[in-house]
Amino acid sequence: MSWTGVPLPTDPVERIRCLRVLREAYRRQVKPELRETYRKVSGRTYGPYYVAYFKRTRRFKHPRLIYLGKSGPSVEFVEWLAERPEGKVLELARLAVRHLRSALERIVREAPGTEDVRRLVARLLALAFDLEPAGSTRIKRLLERAPRFTRVVLGPWEAWFAENVLRKLLYRRSRDGRHWVPDVQLELERWRLRHGK
Repeated sequence: MSWTGVPLPTDPVERIRCLRVLREAYRRQVKPELRETYRKVSGRTYGPYYVAYFKRTRRFKHPRLIYLGKSGPSVEFVEWLAERPEGKVLELARLAVRHLRSALERIVREAPGTEDVRRLVARLLALAFDLEPAGSTRIKRLLERAPRFTRVVLGPWEAWFAENVLRKLLYRRSRDGRHWVPDVQLELERWRLRHGK
């Protein structure tokens, strides 16, 4: 099993969204559906916004939504997944979890000596698909030992929480702690990833 022919995005934020969708498919053992959602603010309706929808099962009593944004590579990826046979999707999900375990092992190993854990986590999770997959698929203990930011990105994430998580991925706090300012270094890394530098 490999990623050949799978439409994986090059944008790091979109890649992390795809990783979260595949991890949830692995956890629930069902493939996602693509759905539209709308938001009402002060009587005005905004949207459509797309989500990966996971139906309820015997083991999971509640459905789950993973926010994907307005439109983009992660929306196209989930649309592609929805058209594939369930067996193929679950194989990809197993492979993604093995790759995720490799990324988490590196985060746990490298994070204690790194000043900006957030940037390291974002970069390694985005590159997870390119790493050599780990032999085991058990990730629970690794997730517990990984930095809190990793657990926020990979944990439950409702549609309205998307802005908060994306802000943490793309921005950093200003010196006075009152504002979020663009993370120039992370933008450079995104550019390098896009252009294969």
